[in-house]
Amino acid sequence: MNLSVEEGNRDYYKRKTDSNTTVLNGVKSRLRVIPYLKLLFFLTGAFLLIAAFQLGWDRTMCFMFSAFSCVIFFLLYKRDEFYLQKRAYYMALNSVYANEVSFLNGDYSPFDSGERFINKKHAYSYDLDVFGKNSIYHMINRTVTQEAGSILAEKLSSIPDSEEEIVARQESLTELARKDDFRHQFMATCKGFDEEKNNYKSITANKNNNALLTSKTGLILIYISITITLASGLLAWLGYLPWSVPTLLLMIQLFFPMIFAKVLNKVGADIGFVHKNTMIHADLLKIVYNETFDAAPNVTLKEELFGAYNSREALKELSILLKKFDQRHNAYILVLLNGFFLRDLFLLRQFYRWKDSYLHHIQSWISALAEMEARVSQATYMFNLPECIQPVITGRPDILIDASQLGHPFISKEKRVDNDILIRKKNFLIITGANMAGKSTFLRTIGANYILAVNGMNVCASKFSFSLFNLFSSMRNTDDLSSGTSYFKAELERMRELIRYCRSHNHTLIILDELLKGTNSRDKLNGSILFLKKMTELPVTGIIATHDLELAKLENELPDLFQNYCFEIPLSGEEEYSYKIQRGISRNLNATFLLQKILSEEL
Repeated sequence: MNLSVEEGNRDYYKRKTDSNTTVLNGVKSRLRVIPYLKLLFFLTGAFLLIAAFQLGWDRTMCFMFSAFSCVIFFLLYKRDEFYLQKRAYYMALNSVYANEVSFLNGDYSPFDSGERFINKKHAYSYDLDVFGKNSIYHMINRTVTQEAGSILAEKLSSIPDSEEEIVARQESLTELARKDDFRHQFMATCKGFDEEKNNYKSITANKNNNALLTSKTGLILIYISITITLASGLLAWLGYLPWSVPTLLLMIQLFFPMIFAKVLNKVGADIGFVHKNTMIHADLLKIVYNETFDAAPNVTLKEELFGAYNSREALKELSILLKKFDQRHNAYILVLLNGFFLRDLFLLRQFYRWKDSYLHHIQSWISALAEMEARVSQATYMFNLPECIQPVITGRPDILIDASQLGHPFISKEKRVDNDILIRKKNFLIITGANMAGKSTFLRTIGANYILAVNGMNVCASKFSFSLFNLFSSMRNTDDLSSGTSYFKAELERMRELIRYCRSHNHTLIILDELLKGTNSRDKLNGSILFLKKMTELPVTGIIATHDLELAKLENELPDLFQNYCFEIPLSGEEEYSYKIQRGISRNLNATFLLQKILSEEL
């Protein structure tokens, strides 16, 4: 039986989930047993010690088996931690699969919609639904960290400087789209992030090191102090010294870390809580390190992470250090380990030395991982829609877009109507048509697919050739009562922004939906004609949707610049919309027809 693309992908994720669940159940079964084994060996060790002193059992044998029980308990403790991490990972992996099934079902709620990036003043992102609920960003985004989300947002709201950059993006994402396991591992690991505790600025803020503490002299003095204290304790136990001597030395050693208490507390308060996220970054680095890349952008990113330094080992070391800072809240550990081993001094010394080695690299590592997180999001979107095709840079500067069966990526294949379009440089397409015939959707279809294309992603078409150009749209002007801005004034301000943009940029495609809606018909027509003729003097190509059929006469006046297209509908008892674009001018407008129908039904 032949499966549709969506059904095939759902089946793929179901098989992945079933396989993963089998492993997860095995992990859970082990986690149910290990706590009982830990308790058994702990109680055995404790009983043997009691038996050695209270029951008269052979002390040597009791001590040996008690020590053996403690070792087994420790190994089980570490194994328990290992399986807890495994359980969290496989649960996150199942969540990844479930989210992708939701995507295939048209539900994007598991993903961040990027509403914080909505900017009504942006050249095109507001009009073309780049951000917000059910937006381009919402469909693509799988990021967890704020930095990765911002990187993805920046990609979608900017046009690359060169065609070479677009080709590089295509190579990178095409390779990642084929690496299913890599992407799923990466996304599952990212799910462990606590974004509220994902701030490394506090680490970089602590720049002043204590010269004595980090010097060899300081290290020698620390070892001398520890040696004297431990030796005095041994001598006191053998009866050569009174216990008051090691007790005094212990108190002195507890005093030494107090000299650095302010620094220790500040460092611990600022960064002690980020150790979990640091270990996740280390795990992500391991995933990247173990993967082989051929695409140049992915190879370069990997070299940034592992070229001069082993970033994974560095971040793993940092995570362990930060965990130790976090453990300072335990008073027993603080007193015992400082009293005997000056633990805080070693800890602060290790942190200072880590900063000296890696401080200048940590942000670049985190940024590189965030870039990979953004690429993984884009590649996953591409993998889920294999019916989409990779666009081709045409190599012809006179062609902006040449597309066949072009459809809107938001609309399902069953409901979508595809169209062919050829947009030549310096041409202006005047698109007329009835209400709800498909003009605005078609404009957004062109814009959305071009945004995907310049980001190296596949587009919703059977053919899509394009050249590099800038993009500006005006489709959703609104009034603002709070600032006293009328609808017409908002339109004029947007036109001012458009003119300035086109003058300061290379060739721009402008996408306009109904010019000058805020004025009367004759004034609107004259103003629209004046505006479009002036636009022909700038490095501009235009697509203009309008209800004003008079505007279509520009093709007769300037046939080399203006071309008429339309979405035609039949006026009959039933509302029939083909949503197919064709050459010419629309003859059937439906506002009066639809209103008459409503009046006849309701009155």
